[in-house]
Amino acid sequence: MISFKNFIEEEITEKEIDDLIESLEWEDIIELYDTEDLVLEDITSSERLKMGQRMKSRKILLALARTVILKRAAAMNVLTRRSKSAARKMVMRKMLKGRSKSDLSAAEKNNIEARTSKMLSMMKNLPQKLIPKIRDIEKKRLHGKGNK
Repeated sequence: MISFKNFIEEEITEKEIDDLIESLEWEDIIELYDTEDLVLEDITSSERLKMGQRMKSRKILLALARTVILKRAAAMNVLTRRSKSAARKMVMRKMLKGRSKSDLSAAEKNNIEARTSKMLSMMKNLPQKLIPKIRDIEKKRLHGKGNK
């Protein structure tokens, strides 16, 4: 396994970032359209279980709210929040290296989330680079293009 120090030293080029942004599709960011803004940083395993139970009990209400929200165009602050979430998800996917986040223990999840936060703090321009792509995906979604 690669250490975090070696991972940071492994330079991510602008070309790789641009390729990741260009490959972004609706399926990659559909989870960003949730009604609540959840960033699970430094959360204990018991808090994680309680949150899962709470979300499961509110599943129908959240689904209804999501359908109402998806009928409207998103504001700029929402697009910015989605781009930050997409950037976090892209960095996390790179750190997981093909593994599923659900297969990890709570301690491993906390470790990867902390590493993701450090990596994003060094790559401050990534969310800004994602905004045009997310805006294009939003326009296509509203106009029904590419949405099958």
